[in-house]
Amino acid sequence: MTSYLGAYALFGGLDAQQEARGYAALREWNLAGLELPSVNLAPGWLTEHTDPAWDLLVTCIPAVMAALATDRTYGLASPNPEGRAAALADARRALERAASVDEMAGRRRVSAVQIHSAPSLSAQAEPFARSLDEIARWGIDVPIAVEHCDAPRAGGAHVKGFLTLADELAVLAGRNVKLGINWGRSAIEGQSSEAAHEHVAAAAAAGLLAGVIFSGATDQSTAWGPAWGDMHIPPRGEDPALAESAASLLDAAAISAALPFIPSGGYRGLKVSVRPLEASVEARLAVGKAGLCLLESSLGV
Repeated sequence: MTSYLGAYALFGGLDAQQEARGYAALREWNLAGLELPSVNLAPGWLTEHTDPAWDLLVTCIPAVMAALATDRTYGLASPNPEGRAAALADARRALERAASVDEMAGRRRVSAVQIHSAPSLSAQAEPFARSLDEIARWGIDVPIAVEHCDAPRAGGAHVKGFLTLADELAVLAGRNVKLGINWGRSAIEGQSSEAAHEHVAAAAAAGLLAGVIFSGATDQSTAWGPAWGDMHIPPRGEDPALAESAASLLDAAAISAALPFIPSGGYRGLKVSVRPLEASVEARLAVGKAGLCLLESSLGV
């Protein structure tokens, strides 16, 4: 396997001992690396849970959503100066931690830090552009990718409700920052698998696609919750471990359609969660492996 795995979602809800057992099992897999939250960049956590050969794709989305729960003005695209300043401070901490990880590894271990165009519903392109310019002036030598999350739909429906893809691509034009697509979040925005494909293609056409994380979405109510929830439902496939996610819109055909757009040097990976919440470590590993095998088989690996 040559892809990233969002293991923090796969192992979500496990106690510390179970989580450690899950990460230990992953050392036997041929992973490119992990997608992981910025909080997990602590040296002790990395030593205990990761293989030093793995690269790391860092996401700030857990921290962003936690901040938004108490401050609706928080975000790099916020028109509110205090909300934008708070998000910039968090982004700087994440980038500095990532740079420290690279320094300790003696190589480029962090392939990118994914940042986001929050806040919900009030994000604006102009303050987001100013935030990116300020980040560039810090001179921290870590690649950055803006991870696109669903934008508000007609009538105000949304899950994340950040900037539109068009606004993000316009801001990124001419800047040394690319854009990452989470397949499921783009499908949620357009309420179709075609929307996810269109987002991948649009970012690639602009020369700005950093990579794709394959996380599912569904138009049905399932054990993961109501339709169109951002719950990382696994792909559907023939492996028995994927039986529970038969309603997922993400399948081998959707993966195969997106893969050719990922540029050389770009990332690809899988982020899934498992139901029931009481699922064992072994059951979670089976789902993760089945999803990764579906991704790898679409590559012809």
